[in-house]
Amino acid sequence: MSAAPRDAIPLAEALAEELVLASRMLNDLAYDLGSDEGTLRLHMASLQKVDHITQIQLAVADLLRNREETEACLAGVTLEGMADRLRAAIR
Repeated sequence: MSAAPRDAIPLAEALAEELVLASRMLNDLAYDLGSDEGTLRLHMASLQKVDHITQIQLAVADLLRNREETEACLAGVTLEGMADRLRAAIR
């Protein structure tokens, strides 16, 4: 597990770690399913959605760990649609 910043809120850090754990579990599941050629061929789009979900979860975990200014935090969100939705929510 990653080290928490000194000023992290304990609950926020715990929630971030849960999101990272869930992301790892989803990633393992997608890997297992994708290792079967037939499943991969039939469900490629769904497996890509699982990857997108894990990216969202990891971005939220990073935001929970970060105590900087909101805009500075959102600058680190690489999923454009998610960043747009979060910016809209704080305005």
